Amino acid sequence: MEWGLLGGEIIGGTRRTRTLGLAASMRLFNELAVPGLGGVWYAKQVVLALLGIHHAEAARRDGRGLSNITTANAIEALAVWWAFRRHRWARDGRLPGYRKLLRHDQGQDPPFKVAASRSFYVSQPMRIRTRDALLTLGLVEAQSRSFNAYTCTARGRALLEAACPEARRTLSDWVAGGALPFRFGVTRDELDPTRPLPPRAREILREALVAGADPDRARRRCALNWVDALQARGVEHTHWDQRPAEIVEPAHWSDMRVGAAFSHVMAAAAGDFEGGSVLDRIEDRMARAGVRKLAIAQAADAGLRPALSELRRRAQAFLALEHDPTPERAASRFCEECALTDDGALLSRLIARDERILRLADGLILAGAAFRGGPRGATAEPADSGEIEDEMGARAPTDPHAPLPDGISGRVHNLIVLANDLRLASTASIGA
Repeated sequence: MEWGLLGGEIIGGTRRTRTLGLAASMRLFNELAVPGLGGVWYAKQVVLALLGIHHAEAARRDGRGLSNITTANAIEALAVWWAFRRHRWARDGRLPGYRKLLRHDQGQDPPFKVAASRSFYVSQPMRIRTRDALLTLGLVEAQSRSFNAYTCTARGRALLEAACPEARRTLSDWVAGGALPFRFGVTRDELDPTRPLPPRAREILREALVAGADPDRARRRCALNWVDALQARGVEHTHWDQRPAEIVEPAHWSDMRVGAAFSHVMAAAAGDFEGGSVLDRIEDRMARAGVRKLAIAQAADAGLRPALSELRRRAQAFLALEHDPTPERAASRFCEECALTDDGALLSRLIARDERILRLADGLILAGAAFRGGPRGATAEPADSGEIEDEMGARAPTDPHAPLPDGISGRVHNLIVLANDLRLASTASIGA
């Protein structure tokens, strides 16, 4: 998980995401840590999305108006469907949509139209996480960052030819509305997200990660060298006070460190924090009491003070680093608000930034549209009780004992998994 994805869940059709107006700052810190990687953490994510673009291009050349998004979503859904059935519905971190796809396990493979529908597969496919990486790695080209505008480059086509030569050809009829190929074992192997890429495909993708001389590629190369070195030596590097030799640029390490400090502040304010973040504690209190409004003075009582003190401590630790690469010092301004000594003033600033789960009016904390207690007609459970689990299924496994400094960007954790994916001839997943 990357920095800044706070409190994510779905309630009554309303997505609960607390960014506190700082989503751009969190994205910047992730970009500074490992530029251009987006949400990619294993190689098949990129290949499946690219294969969808390839087949959508072919369909449009034949006069069929298929979009990249529709085609890529359908191919990803088919790949995950096949993998689940092949492995007898064993769970795997690379396979989202377990509950949704299991409902459709009637013994027949889905036609393209079915696989492309939102009801068949997750509404947040892995393809979304590849948008930035496809472009920055030179696998696609476009006039905009819209996924539907992407077209495959020579490098992208070379990657597909190395990774899935059969699938490049055999899925054409299926995308056109016809049947899957009679003998599709090889195609199924090529698409299976749990299986490794062939050696040549790994070489092409790794080269795309590190080639070039621009600053972003240099930072990616250094980050990859670092995690490779950690894996090769079997050692840890858990202290921020010493920059690893592989991170050549001091500013790169400073950006990683300050990003981690800022993620700690965000977690204490509104995110995943042991004992409950400040905003979570207030929301829990209101929900348990069955009230939809609470005076600021009542909220800032003795029970909340430990959480407020921890938030202040973390905010002051960020400010003490005296380094803020965010535009107009957005991160510092937030931390200055969180360091306010007046409890009421701190809470007022924090809740005014929320607005979707809790909101502020005339000195009162009010339940917002995504409040856990729910607006009238909503329930505490999502309409599809499996949707949260389905949507969260495809993410890099986070090792709490990973040999990395505390709070470092999730992209570095992702890079460890991706580096293993590109280095090894096999993986430890169920498809190996």
